[in-house]
Amino acid sequence: MKVRWNRLVRGGGPEAGLTLMELLVVIAIIAILAALLLPSIQKVKMKAYLVACENNLRQIQMAWQAYADDYQGRVVKSWALFTNGVWRSTEDSWIGLSSAPYDPDYTMIKRGVFYRLGYFTEVKMYHCPADRSRVKDSPMLRAWARRTGRRPLFRTRSYSLHGVFGGRTNEQQTVVQRVWQVANPSKVFTFLDEQEDSIDDGHFLVWPYPDDRWVNMPADRHSRGAVLAFVDGHVERWGWRWKKDFRKKQSYWKRAENKADLEDLRRLQSASFIKWNFHPQP
Repeated sequence: MKVRWNRLVRGGGPEAGLTLMELLVVIAIIAILAALLLPSIQKVKMKAYLVACENNLRQIQMAWQAYADDYQGRVVKSWALFTNGVWRSTEDSWIGLSSAPYDPDYTMIKRGVFYRLGYFTEVKMYHCPADRSRVKDSPMLRAWARRTGRRPLFRTRSYSLHGVFGGRTNEQQTVVQRVWQVANPSKVFTFLDEQEDSIDDGHFLVWPYPDDRWVNMPADRHSRGAVLAFVDGHVERWGWRWKKDFRKKQSYWKRAENKADLEDLRRLQSASFIKWNFHPQP
């Protein structure tokens, strides 16, 4: 005996429905089509994330340049301090007292120079949509959750500023204080998408060649790649030869894992080198 379901269409009767076997065939066809379409949908989704990330970094780079234009070429400060066991940027830095793994909301970012002085007001643009990392559990987070009755889903920031620009001077790097000191602006990066286990304050360190250690590590969430903004204002996606995993760090740094990882580091080091302009603006 056949089991039938009535069609919900005009004129449908008891004998106008689908048999159980027919219904199962239809479901199977839909499942096959969904399986075929899913990779394409995923590719479109990842492409949208990449475009959004590129736009975010382009906007942040524009704020960085606008600040320099208003202050006779001086770059915004990017200092950080280790306090209470957490690396945080200083309040007078571009990002305020921010520590990406621990901040439950945008309060710290809003205290930063960019937001406070009106150079950047879209705080959600500090976060890459492909970054699914969550805020770490801490007394600060628990207190915030009790006060607000909420728990944050994702972190508020995915990007950091290259430490050569207004950064700490006690590192193995040259620190630039004026934009016009850089003679190769299309070759030196400013902001980048940082790996979720590496990011803390807003200060990204790259120790120069021949060092073979990652002090901070770029992200690889865009099809094993990261987005970088450059001094001249353009942005690029850089694909990496090796996956980026900062969890097995030896100290606060991690030695390159293999030849491919070292080549990635060398490439980033090449985009960190400041070619000096010996004819500065007055």
